[in-house]
Amino acid sequence: MAMSRTILSHLPALSLIVVLVVGLRQPADSTTWRVGDADHPWRLHPVSALLDAGDPYKPDYIWGGAYSVEVAVDDDGDGLVDEDPVDIVDNDGDGLFNEDPVDGIDNDRDGLVDEDGPDIQWDNDGDGLLNEDGLRTGGVIYDPALRAEYEGEPFLRHPDAASAAGDTRSKGYGWGDDDHDGRFNEDPVDGEDNDRDGLVDEDPAAAAVPLPRTVSSMTFAYDAGDLTVDERRSLAFLWDEDRSVYVAETASGDVVTASASRMRFTPRDLLRPIRLDSTRNMVALAGDRFLSGAFGSIDPMNGSFWGAIASHASGVPHAGTSGYAQVADGSIFSARSTSQASFSRGFNVHFLSLYYLNLIRLRPRPDFPDRTPTTFDIFYAGDLDRHYQTSLSGNEEVNRRMIVRDPVIPRQTDQLRPAVKEYRFEKDGEFGAPLRVRILNFWSAMPEGQTWELAEFEAYGSGYALDASYVTEIIDVGADRPRFRRYFDDSDPLNPNRPTTFESFRTLDANDDGHVELEERADGKASAQFDTGLRGRPVTWGRVRWHGQTEGEDGELRVRVRSGTSLDTRVYTRKVGRGTVSPFIDRSLVADWPTPGDRIDAFAFAELTALQRSEVKYLSANAVGSQDGLVGGWTPWSAPFAFEEGLVERDGSGGLLLPLPPLHRYIQFRFDFAAEAGGGVNLDYLEFDFSEPLVTRGIVAEIFPDTASHLGVATSFQYVLRPDMAAADVGFNRTEILVPSLEARLDTLLVDDLAWERVLAPAEALPNSRTWLDTVTVAQTGRFASVTYFDSTDGAYKLGIKTVQLTAADFPRGQDAEMKIVLTSPVFRLLTRFRSWIWNDTVDLGKQPTQPGNASDRLPADEVQVIVQSTLTLRLRDVDPNPFTPNGDGINDAAVFGFDVFLLTSDADISVSIFGLDGRPVNRLVLTSGAGEHQLRWDGRDEGGRLVPPGIYLYRLYVNSDTEDSKERNGTVTVVY
Repeated sequence: MAMSRTILSHLPALSLIVVLVVGLRQPADSTTWRVGDADHPWRLHPVSALLDAGDPYKPDYIWGGAYSVEVAVDDDGDGLVDEDPVDIVDNDGDGLFNEDPVDGIDNDRDGLVDEDGPDIQWDNDGDGLLNEDGLRTGGVIYDPALRAEYEGEPFLRHPDAASAAGDTRSKGYGWGDDDHDGRFNEDPVDGEDNDRDGLVDEDPAAAAVPLPRTVSSMTFAYDAGDLTVDERRSLAFLWDEDRSVYVAETASGDVVTASASRMRFTPRDLLRPIRLDSTRNMVALAGDRFLSGAFGSIDPMNGSFWGAIASHASGVPHAGTSGYAQVADGSIFSARSTSQASFSRGFNVHFLSLYYLNLIRLRPRPDFPDRTPTTFDIFYAGDLDRHYQTSLSGNEEVNRRMIVRDPVIPRQTDQLRPAVKEYRFEKDGEFGAPLRVRILNFWSAMPEGQTWELAEFEAYGSGYALDASYVTEIIDVGADRPRFRRYFDDSDPLNPNRPTTFESFRTLDANDDGHVELEERADGKASAQFDTGLRGRPVTWGRVRWHGQTEGEDGELRVRVRSGTSLDTRVYTRKVGRGTVSPFIDRSLVADWPTPGDRIDAFAFAELTALQRSEVKYLSANAVGSQDGLVGGWTPWSAPFAFEEGLVERDGSGGLLLPLPPLHRYIQFRFDFAAEAGGGVNLDYLEFDFSEPLVTRGIVAEIFPDTASHLGVATSFQYVLRPDMAAADVGFNRTEILVPSLEARLDTLLVDDLAWERVLAPAEALPNSRTWLDTVTVAQTGRFASVTYFDSTDGAYKLGIKTVQLTAADFPRGQDAEMKIVLTSPVFRLLTRFRSWIWNDTVDLGKQPTQPGNASDRLPADEVQVIVQSTLTLRLRDVDPNPFTPNGDGINDAAVFGFDVFLLTSDADISVSIFGLDGRPVNRLVLTSGAGEHQLRWDGRDEGGRLVPPGIYLYRLYVNSDTEDSKERNGTVTVVY
């Protein structure tokens, strides 16, 4: 029985947050942990900007981080985001937002004040509610203080900044929501550029506020009756001033009335690729994401080269008047002004994503239209082969960068008018179809010394980001309470939940005494938030599943997973010479820390200079096994799961078994989104099961012989299991071995070399042998039950064994006690793995997989795979009965084609085509499957379902595969009456 509980993630010490913890992990239960909810939210900030193993144009944060994704809010939990147009929307399509008269009145009765004039109200999602979702991303609308301001009476909007500054009661609320986060004038309205970003009295990005479990909101419900969803969506509601209600008319003439009511919704935050629309300026979006910290230290705007690493020195592109942020600040009254020179000819904008580009717009300041650049080029780089350049560095490391030289538009020469320049990309337009763009480069060709300026450089696209990924934090499930590696800026008492990177913690001899105490070390400071030395236990893995939905067409999501025994996914090294690295420190970095000769850990690696550190993407993986005397490590990323494979069923079940070795403690997931302009995937959450192991030291398995002479021929194998059990282990009473077919059978079972007696299944139980095995009682040592069955949950054949509960008493340490299974089975592939699991059906701890290894010193294989040297693809066993009589008397009514298929590593189409003696096609039977034993049944009818005349018919059995051997068998089958 899985336990539901809320887990405290790592929060800084100053956080005044109360978290309820229910039902800590008990030894006798499996546990479920969820990523993407209030306890473990989606966070776009990288855990470490330093540990980025990607290329400059595409980050890959190995400890967790995001690339080209955003968190959107489904306000009402209906699976749709931003579907109701009631918030920051240009309702009348004139390019202006919220321009209606400032009268403090909710003119259209939609709960918002002064946004746009009265509009037709639509139930976009057909749920019976009008306008319950607004254009809100990021969740700030749920800030309780903000909601109180919105719900106050009256909701006040000042006519200008001066009157807002003088109003001490409202503190300026209601004047200028510059950053479109739902907050007004969080900065003091004092005419100062307080944060030196080139903007005055603007609004900073609001702090992230966790979603509440429910939220109360004013909306409109209507008497929908038995209207269908499509009929509801088609209703257009208009305000009836006489009755003070909204009314709509159905196609049949019935009148439907909508009335305001306060309702409670269950919101969700969804992870998705960034979605563009005509209101989202890609240039401003890139700048905002950098300023919020989502890009780590990669600055998307730089005048000298793209992808520059930001510093705190003067001249940073987003600082003061010397930088380039003025072209992306949303204000047409600030501009990037420059005197034409060879070193200041333009600037680059790196979106750190791949988008479809629909429009470029260049704006000068309204009062200086004559300063607009008149002669210039705009170049781009996207995802074409010619946009990438690969080179080899002096350290023999491969470097890849982007070349920005393809023109987006032809060179513009002497284009003085219009002052505001627009270039649209449409299928049959002047500049061609939309482009796939990562970088735009504006390059002026004005005369030397001439001053030119841009107030805004805007780019607009459509659809989802075409490539995006999200890597979760490293999740520790072995501690008493699961936790995830994340750090917060506890130096800011007003916002202690703001994420920061681990390298922001620095080792410093603060008291200058020549020694570095623990509290002065980076790892010591960070341990207050995430203790890297916390004791814990390994676990075994269960199933993984996720909840989400696709939108449009061609959207895909691939999910990968890996697990490990430590927090280090890489082996950290320093450069000691050309092409030479070392995992050890040669001298202290700060005072007496670390001690020379110590192994470099992540914190010491962060203290090294960029010249001393090895390139992160070339650091060796901390692979599972023994490396430099250290046992443990991480698995590689798994093969990807398709989005549809792991979707949660309606009853909360479903998903896939995690393909991970047991006895690991840490886990991490990766989501790779692939989208096209019209489609994407919204991910609500991912959850996975884990439990304490049945055998804490593991259980190894081995098969012999590890080769077979022929495909499809029954062969005898010895399969040995050796558990390494502790006295406190729960133990197991079930064993399951993956076998190639139902023909596999268990011949003998020996425990510690003693043969055990089989409990035979009654004949009537054989058709449901799995059910019989689950319910039979084996209460005596020395006896066992065994059946072979098809497991519909994963589409595989299993050999199941049930015994009494086996504990450490049955396998004493140091005595090499083992369980030996003698089984007979055919194999159908060149390489067949006989994987196995153990579990205990008296407790809910899930299945513990075995690991290949030296289970018996008497066997040489140390593996569970069998290899066959053969090129045979298809073998026809028989056609029975032949002839046959399809007369409906229940005797010999169909001919069954029995055949074996070999070598296939994936499913293929297998067909039996029936022909008359004249070659005329009669029928075609098709099966899609992989290697193994198969059957196809012909009932004597043609493709139209009519019985064929008696006679002799030809058949062709064919496997549609890329194997080299003959994939076809031919013969005759006779129909008689």
